[in-house]
Amino acid sequence: MMNWGIMFSKKIALFISHIYGEYQKNLTQGIIDKALEHGYQTQVFTTNDGESLGDLSNIEECILRLPVYENLSGVIFASGTYASRDLRDKISGAIKKSGLPVIEVNDTDPFFPNVTMDNSTMFSVITEHFVSMHGAKRICYLGCKSESDISELRLGIIKETLSHHGLSLDDNDYYVCDETPDDFDRALDHLTQKGTNIPDAIICYNDRLAYELIITAENKGYKIPEDFGVSGCDNLPAGQNMIPALTTISYPVYDLGRIAVSNLHSLIRGRERSNTSVFAKVIYGGSCGCSYPSDRRVHMYTHTLLHQISDLEKSIMMSSTIASAFGPASDLEDMLDLIEEYAREIENCNGFYLALSDSWCNLSDKILTLTASTDSISYEKSSDTLTMYLALQNGKRLPSCTFKNNTLLPDFLMSDKENAIIVSPIYNHAGSIGYIVMTFENNRIKYPFKLIQYLVNLSQLLNNIRNRKKSDAMATHLEELYMKDELTGLYSSAGFEYYKNKNSSDSIDDSDAANILMIVNTEDLDSINKDHGQEAGNFAISVISQAIRNSIPEGAIAGRVNKGTFHILLNKNAASTDEVKKKILTYLDNYNRLNPKEYKISARI
Repeated sequence: MMNWGIMFSKKIALFISHIYGEYQKNLTQGIIDKALEHGYQTQVFTTNDGESLGDLSNIEECILRLPVYENLSGVIFASGTYASRDLRDKISGAIKKSGLPVIEVNDTDPFFPNVTMDNSTMFSVITEHFVSMHGAKRICYLGCKSESDISELRLGIIKETLSHHGLSLDDNDYYVCDETPDDFDRALDHLTQKGTNIPDAIICYNDRLAYELIITAENKGYKIPEDFGVSGCDNLPAGQNMIPALTTISYPVYDLGRIAVSNLHSLIRGRERSNTSVFAKVIYGGSCGCSYPSDRRVHMYTHTLLHQISDLEKSIMMSSTIASAFGPASDLEDMLDLIEEYAREIENCNGFYLALSDSWCNLSDKILTLTASTDSISYEKSSDTLTMYLALQNGKRLPSCTFKNNTLLPDFLMSDKENAIIVSPIYNHAGSIGYIVMTFENNRIKYPFKLIQYLVNLSQLLNNIRNRKKSDAMATHLEELYMKDELTGLYSSAGFEYYKNKNSSDSIDDSDAANILMIVNTEDLDSINKDHGQEAGNFAISVISQAIRNSIPEGAIAGRVNKGTFHILLNKNAASTDEVKKKILTYLDNYNRLNPKEYKISARI
């Protein structure tokens, strides 16, 4: 009998960016499913690098610190999904340093043993198809500026295939597009030479470029494929629901993920693996000139689009509502119910966990010094514990808890070893980290783009709370500077008036809280200043202030309101004026006896 507890004690990590993309979702699902067959739990570490996402964009490097490498059997690195080469290189370095077996999924310049999608062969097949089946003589290529490496590779394959037929693809026959409406106009003008030399076919880098080109062409009066054929790549739903349907290339991305896991499993077991290519296939629609099925249910796709638009509108409203609710927050605990409410809206999500370093909101040493704060912990001191602020599992909210940072979640939350987990960083500041962990029912990953809005707002909330705590500390310190007398440490004139009025306002309905004002004057202050100097006069004032501080009861308010004059506000029930007066004068008498000077420090009360 198989021991499932032992079987699912193994873990692999997947590093991937933009998991909400169609390619990424299918790749991730293939990896998760195949990993389960081999007895591995998949931990997916995902980022959104290259996007303008405010605070969330600035924290993504902490993804390097989240995996617990000693608990992993191996890593799959989908390096081709990263827009930021800098982040990709740093992840590559961290993985290499771990010493774990690694399989890389990438089409260009892999550093580790690689599983790749063959990007070349099918472009040769499509080129051959246009020449042999449709008699094309002039074939053009529309490339992609943002993915220039692969775009240039595909261009080279097309040129090579044409050369076998004695045909060429010259400078006038290709255009590299930056995907703006104006640039599609320029691309079409360039490739048709403004209508004077219309090509037989235009092969596009991907489906997105293909249907934008078709729309641009039809707006200018061209008919596809009657005037020229068009093909794409990626087999996106939009292209397959055009009329005519787009001829394209379909990549078995799900199978790519499964093969990556099989190769990693071989490495883990000590067997060498060479680089592996996964081949695509051509889907012939009508845009190249071929006949195509007429029974396509385009209305179903229209319904799907309307549903997506409605869902997007709701997500925009939800994002605005969250941002509005999170904006004034000053304490994370007060926001947990709201965070939970929106977390429950994530489709198919059966586990949602918010974890933060214990020191995430502590003040920096610099702020502690500037504000003379009594906060004893700074975020510049490392913490080896995290707090699970919110834990939702199978519809139930679990209590908050702390746990060691040598695991992503407390052990009792990791008991279901079959569930893949999706980890997204949301906080990274001065050594403190924060992240979200999600699990999905039956391991069917539903990570919609609208979830990014939620993570952006959550990241902004955490940064706002930290910044508000810092601002409050600075404001309190500035208030202290304004309200306190620098020489004596008692309230200044402004501070005394403020707290006197506040005290009166607080006790206006309490007849037992009537106050008594005592006035203390430094005797012979002018003579001391004249005969012994300003420093001696200031010293006399500070001695009297200390006498007052030692003599007044708790809750009394004392301040230096003018030169050598002090005011004391006493609650009539706290202490008698005679008692306070006696204590002040006794303190001064004792001081003068123990510290004889050329002048006497005394007060008139």
